[in-house]
Amino acid sequence: MINRISYLLALAVLFAVEAMAQSPSAKSVWVKGHVFEDKNNNGMQDKGEKGLSKVLISNGVHVISSDSRGAYAFEAEVGQSIFSIHPSAYQYANANKIGNANAYYLNPNNHISDTLVYNMPLQKRKSVPKDFNIAAIGDVQVSDQEELGFAAKSIFSELLERNDIDFNLVLGDLVNNNMDILPDFGNILGTLPMTSWTMVGNHDRNVDHPAYMNDRFNTVFGADNYAFNYGHAHFIVLNNVFATGKNSYEGRLTDDQLTFLKNDLAHVPKDVLVVLSQHIPMAFTRNKAEVLQQLEGYENVLLLSGHTHQVDRYFFKSHAIQELGAGATCGNWWRGEKDAFGVPDAMMQCGSPRGYFVIHIKDNQYTFKYKAIGQDAKKQMHITLNDGLLQANIFGAGDSTKVLVQLNDGEWLQMQLSKSIDPLVAHIIEKNNQKIYPSPGSTANPLRKRKSSHLWELPMPQLNANRNKIIRIKAQDSYGFSVQNEFMEYFSK
Repeated sequence: MINRISYLLALAVLFAVEAMAQSPSAKSVWVKGHVFEDKNNNGMQDKGEKGLSKVLISNGVHVISSDSRGAYAFEAEVGQSIFSIHPSAYQYANANKIGNANAYYLNPNNHISDTLVYNMPLQKRKSVPKDFNIAAIGDVQVSDQEELGFAAKSIFSELLERNDIDFNLVLGDLVNNNMDILPDFGNILGTLPMTSWTMVGNHDRNVDHPAYMNDRFNTVFGADNYAFNYGHAHFIVLNNVFATGKNSYEGRLTDDQLTFLKNDLAHVPKDVLVVLSQHIPMAFTRNKAEVLQQLEGYENVLLLSGHTHQVDRYFFKSHAIQELGAGATCGNWWRGEKDAFGVPDAMMQCGSPRGYFVIHIKDNQYTFKYKAIGQDAKKQMHITLNDGLLQANIFGAGDSTKVLVQLNDGEWLQMQLSKSIDPLVAHIIEKNNQKIYPSPGSTANPLRKRKSSHLWELPMPQLNANRNKIIRIKAQDSYGFSVQNEFMEYFSK
């Protein structure tokens, strides 16, 4: 009996040690410093550079304000990041082009003393923008150097030439489980003309470090929970990917994150546009009701997400809050037939081409359009004609969108939301089944027979009456979406 008791005690100690190793108690760090106006942009507080009062500082849980001298102090934990939520009139001085990399990450892999002195230099903007564009960029999700090359030739080359976007929100899954190329990804973002704010996706986690799965991301990109102001809008980014096993996960928010959201929103007026971004859609976040509860009373709220590799729109609180699912700039995981430049077509399951949303913000209002990579910005849809049935896939539309079609100069007719898969998706599936695709040098696009959420149709037998047709389609709803395209069709007899 004594030997059995000793064995059980030893086993209990072993389990306790293993549990402590897997879930170590977080080390507390006393963080203090000054927020100041860095007029010469050298990162140091020189003589005559005043401290800035009432600037918000956070560790992703608590939100405090700098005092009259610009001083602040509070307790943080290893694994958190320290950042400012400064007013729109200011920006980070000597800033990293990756916005959240301007935060200070308390890296668990480094030796950290019990006290950290961290000063925050800010510069005053020449003016506060009231009218600006942002890009909502879903899953670039590169697995290796070759796919990083695909991204460079497509989404990043396009962004490099854009001078009409103030900043990017990169909505997670930057890489595809390859932590070693996170720095290369960050270097590419740093070459773009605009700032990029990034967030963690389920494929950006270091699953071999269960206590701090985001350490590799945080080392390169800084904070994974943060907020910032720009123009007359307030932006919040939350990491909602949490492990349920080594590789499994779920979408949810922790009590600390909900506390951060509450503390942050306490400083945000109700008439300000609030843009909340996360990787997994709010629609699939387990405790979304607790998040939406905190957003009640705000006049304008926009949610942004990636993850699904489909372009979707979701609505909450009787359509008072809209979420844009931005799809994926890798499309269907960089698969499919390659173009003349060697980049896979990778059409998504919903029938959308690889792309992203461009969101125009003016004061506290927004409008948006989908941008197909490498295509004219005016191209907002594609159409197909088959046996007198006209179908239109309108990339940024939702189930509340009204879609009208006009043939030549005839009357405008209302199209109906379809319950079909996109005909172009069906075409690729058929070519896969016939072993026509993939052609040599390409990989098969693994599409399935699933309906698109933004496909409309209308029987139009009169299409065959004449050879030459001009088809106009316009789509509009009351949630910031309005587009129109024209198509020329010629029918040979």
